[in-house]
Amino acid sequence: MNAYEDVSRKFSLKNINDAEPDICDRSLRYHTQHRKGNILRDTYKLIEPGKSPSRKLTLGYTLIYPECSNTGHSHNDLEEVYFILQGKGVMQIDDVKFPVKEGDAFYIPPNAYHITYNTGIIPLVILWVTGKID
Repeated sequence: MNAYEDVSRKFSLKNINDAEPDICDRSLRYHTQHRKGNILRDTYKLIEPGKSPSRKLTLGYTLIYPECSNTGHSHNDLEEVYFILQGKGVMQIDDVKFPVKEGDAFYIPPNAYHITYNTGIIPLVILWVTGKID
């Protein structure tokens, strides 16, 4: 037994990402388990052209719920940066898929198809910025 296992056993150390969620009639997971497509997310635009002094930048905050994704899309006139604030998942940019987790930042070029999947049990929270290209 290593030191981590010893501490885990002695003090019942647990990580939320390793826990099993309940699936009762009061849980979001229960009510969405039979949704077709499993797209479930909330997005908030915090700063955007036309509604702030920003001329080219939009700052947004997106929550993707467990076992769900955002809608795959591309932007022909925007470049984008993601910063993962919470959770873990899989990012697909064009035909490249890679794991992402809290603390990761990455660039999405214009015209690139991208979609994010939450593979964890807590919401995947993304802070993102898009900028118009000339």
